[in-house]
Amino acid sequence: MNVDAPPRPAFAAGMAWGFLAAAIWANYTVLARYAVKAGLSPGDLTLLRFLPGALLMAPFFFRWGWRDLGGIGWRRGLVLTVLAGPGFSLLFMSGFALAPLAHGAVIAPACQMLAGLTLSAWLAHQRWTRESAVGAGFVTLGLVFIGGDGLMHGGDGLTPLGDGLFVLAGTCWGLFGALSRRWQVDPLRVTAAVVVLSLAMVAPVFLLVADLDRLAHAGAGMLSLQLLAQGLGAGLVAVLAYSRAAALLGSGRAGFFGALVPGAASVIAIPVLGEVPGLLQVMGIGAVVIGLLVAFGAARVLLLRRIG
Repeated sequence: MNVDAPPRPAFAAGMAWGFLAAAIWANYTVLARYAVKAGLSPGDLTLLRFLPGALLMAPFFFRWGWRDLGGIGWRRGLVLTVLAGPGFSLLFMSGFALAPLAHGAVIAPACQMLAGLTLSAWLAHQRWTRESAVGAGFVTLGLVFIGGDGLMHGGDGLTPLGDGLFVLAGTCWGLFGALSRRWQVDPLRVTAAVVVLSLAMVAPVFLLVADLDRLAHAGAGMLSLQLLAQGLGAGLVAVLAYSRAAALLGSGRAGFFGALVPGAASVIAIPVLGEVPGLLQVMGIGAVVIGLLVAFGAARVLLLRRIG
């Protein structure tokens, strides 16, 4: 038995939170690409990502005490905010302006998973298990399949720069999970701190340099969709869900949920973007599922039941 495994109720709750975060990320990835193609900028989407959550969480933020950031501390709170807030969002959205959707959907989750595993061993003192290593191998293979030709061909001279931004974005999330676990921050309080401080960082710069006419011409439907997907979903609920998963499962295991994003995004892209997954993507989804089953011990349990 793995001594690092959480109790069964905590494990089940952590899995539920992790799957919720992955579902939101998958929708967010497709709709982010959809918004960029429609003309919205990375700055526009970053503002929309944090505005609704900040307005909802501001009363709790101030009630918990702004002097010590609700018990988190300003130094830790600012570091976590940059990693999960405007730092991640600007890197991720800017990547979509330079590289194809397949690159962002594969590179960022892969780096989140690998960074989460590596950094959790270093910062949160969580050991690599054999199951984690084997699972990571399957997931990495699946992510390569899902990227397919999109990772090996096409693009222009700026594509490598976009890919580099996706690497940094995924690493930010892995580091956010590892530090949240190490510092034992309360998931709800750190979510409030991230969204409120992110808006405080982004809004003044946005108002100075942004083209407000671009937002006006985007249309009420597009803005409402992005406020729901970016603001309430990715900017608020996903931050809370990932923080809870990291607290319950450990940041290393929580990093695996990012690997679900490419496969889920490819399914969502069928009705939204009219893109049907090919054979490599289907093979990749299968490899990711196997990797997750191995990493979380489900494959071992199923094998033991079959033998028994």
